[in-house]
Amino acid sequence: MTMKIGIDVGGTFTDFYFVRDGHDPVIHKTLSTPEDPSIAVVRGLEEIAAGLDPAVTAAELTAGLDTIVHGTTVTTNATLTRRGAKSALLTTKGLRDALEMRRGIREEQFNNRYTNVKPLVDRHLRIGVAGRLDRTGQEIEPLDLDDVTGAIDLFRREGVEAVSICFMNSFANPDHERAAERLVRDALPDVYLTVSSDLMPSIRFYERVSTTALNSYIGPILAHYLEALQNRLESSGFDGVLLIMQSNGGVMSPQVARAKAALTLLSGPAGGPGAGLVYARTHGRRNCIVVDMGAPASKPRWWSTVR
Repeated sequence: MTMKIGIDVGGTFTDFYFVRDGHDPVIHKTLSTPEDPSIAVVRGLEEIAAGLDPAVTAAELTAGLDTIVHGTTVTTNATLTRRGAKSALLTTKGLRDALEMRRGIREEQFNNRYTNVKPLVDRHLRIGVAGRLDRTGQEIEPLDLDDVTGAIDLFRREGVEAVSICFMNSFANPDHERAAERLVRDALPDVYLTVSSDLMPSIRFYERVSTTALNSYIGPILAHYLEALQNRLESSGFDGVLLIMQSNGGVMSPQVARAKAALTLLSGPAGGPGAGLVYARTHGRRNCIVVDMGAPASKPRWWSTVR
């Protein structure tokens, strides 16, 4: 018998949609556990098993699952509550303030007291290093490895938990980022690392550097959560396929999600529009409005217990 389940971890509730051959779908809801969201996932599976048949254990249900599709607001809540990892940025000399300048767009043109959103990386941890590529990827100035080493020494002293590497025009040639990456991985093996040419090799520098910084800011949180989730599921006998929702409504493996945590930022709400379209088409409708009413972001207390 084919059994699949969709799980969405929210700030207040964790929702389940369980389907199996020859039976009506089961919709279930349980309270989320912000101290460790994976606890609510396992609890919900136990409650579903008890509701199906008192003789069926949660382990038997979990072991029989072929696929789990999982959306989560873990990274969303961490960003909204500013509870991400202590992060650092390694970038091209002269560009460390790009996170604050953004595209130069001011949301309130005539408000002289307007203050931009505080960057996810403190200024003293945004370090510019010498080295430059042109728009075609040709080297104009070699990467200064001594500058990179000096930045690494600062990151170590400051106790950073995550590092982002984003150099000008690396979308055309990632060699400078690769060289910096090797130094960082050798010197700081336990630090979460994001390289812009791996995550988002796009031509727009601000979009690339901001996404890279965001990925490192929330990456350790998602990595810890997925590790806890997989351990709990494996202990319950699950050996099927675990897929993590992306913000675009697609799915990815946990391994990809760990490396590209920014892709999960809106993964919780992303499933709603897709489901809404399916139901609308079932009733012969081409257009629909999907409303997702969530609770305020809860403080992820569990992060303080694992770092």
